[in-house]
Amino acid sequence: MAPFCYFPAVDEEALFRRRLQQLVLQKYGSLDRFYLETDFSKGHLSQILRGKRSPSLATMTKLATALNVRVAEFFRPA
Repeated sequence: MAPFCYFPAVDEEALFRRRLQQLVLQKYGSLDRFYLETDFSKGHLSQILRGKRSPSLATMTKLATALNVRVAEFFRPA
C-alpha cells in the first residue's frame, strides 16, 4: 500500500486576489492610479478583487503584462 500524502488545501482564488492587490499597490501605489494608467475597468477589477468574478487566462495575462510580472507570480505567497 502506498504511503498517504497530505497536501493542505490552498484557496488559489484567494491567493490570487491577495497577490494581485499587493502587486498593484507595489507598482502603482493605489488601485485608482492603476485604473488610470491601464485599460482595466474599475468595475471589472473590483469584482475580481472581491471574488465576485473569476478572471480568464487572457485577463490574467493582461494583468501580468500591466504589472510586468509572469502569471505564476499571482500564485506565489507574498
